[in-house]
Amino acid sequence: MLRKSSQSNAKEPSFFYLMMAESCFQRAAKTRHPNARGALRDIGRRYLAEASDVGSTLEPQLRATAH
Repeated sequence: MLRKSSQSNAKEPSFFYLMMAESCFQRAAKTRHPNARGALRDIGRRYLAEASDVGSTLEPQLRATAH
């Protein structure tokens, strides 16, 4: 008999990409250069998009176990 895990199948965002996005947004807030500010925000937005597309490595691997 196969038993499924009771955990949700929802993907957890990638911690690495979330931290990279945060770093870009913080740097954008601190810079005095308007062009760099916009570029850093764009890069941060791309990291946020990647965070949800790429699963976290800490995410548990769901396996069916036979009993």
